[in-house]
Amino acid sequence: MNQVQFWEFVHDGIQAGEPLMLLLVVASGGSSPGRPGFKMAVTIRGERHGTIGGGAGEKDLADKAAVLLARNSGRVRLLKLLHHEGPAAKTAAGERSATRLSGGICSGWQQVVLLPLAAGDSGAVDSLLFALKRNRPGRLQLSPQGLAFQPGKKGADAFLARSAGDWIYREQTGQRPTLTIIGGGHVGLALSRVMAGLDFHVRVLDDREDLATMESNAFAQEKHVGSFRSVGRLVEEGDMSYVVIMTHGHQSDEKVLGQLLRKKLRYLGLLGSPAKNARIFANLEKKGASRRALGRVHAPVGLPIHSHTPEEIAISIAAEIIQEKNRPK
Repeated sequence: MNQVQFWEFVHDGIQAGEPLMLLLVVASGGSSPGRPGFKMAVTIRGERHGTIGGGAGEKDLADKAAVLLARNSGRVRLLKLLHHEGPAAKTAAGERSATRLSGGICSGWQQVVLLPLAAGDSGAVDSLLFALKRNRPGRLQLSPQGLAFQPGKKGADAFLARSAGDWIYREQTGQRPTLTIIGGGHVGLALSRVMAGLDFHVRVLDDREDLATMESNAFAQEKHVGSFRSVGRLVEEGDMSYVVIMTHGHQSDEKVLGQLLRKKLRYLGLLGSPAKNARIFANLEKKGASRRALGRVHAPVGLPIHSHTPEEIAISIAAEIIQEKNRPK
């Protein structure tokens, strides 16, 4: 889910003076379809944005949220959904009324916060949106006292509960994984579209002026036009940095890859045929690049799904990036 679009939906509702309910999964277990961090916003008119896992359980809680908004109920609720048939078990706090059957049979469970949002929450939502749009870290916090956002605060996601009325949930947000696409052509445009929907901060670099696909790229948060000679300075290192090289020629591909090989990146991919990539690798090895460093490059980039069109190639690259992102560390 695109976090910017989600919180813009919340922001617009608050600014319009329309009551909203935030539904957020804070804990889960087993084969639950909803995982911590899944979110949904429901308006008093029944409009919805986001998901907490789908299915009958989601519909049940969304309907409940709309009813609570209509009743002007301002109380924060913590509920537990059980995804199996049979009687509802007690929660850890021993409160049967806080446990509901979801209608699912996957044998998992999830705990969901229902938190009403109103004008008093606009400051926290604005601050969160500011951080998301600029890809800056911060921490979202929910508790029975409401919603808060702490800019610049870092820390692991956590849900701590001693009873149904005494709990706190913290989520690291604001800073998202960054995908730097070096080459703003047709594949770069298609990949920008896919990765923006997967909630990546997308940056596109190219050295060509007046490139139509760069100008029409409304999905990237950053677009830079300039020489590839200094591209290494624009790519940050770290566990949240992903890079795909797809320039307009093998010489510029080689120039860019040579600058990035020594950087500590989560993912580095090179678009091109096996023959072209082998030639680039051989040239870089002659210039001193190690085989170990070259071995970390995903080349040819993307999962082998026999893709041909820019859109198909983008899907194959996105799938490989998500595979790497979700790989256990």
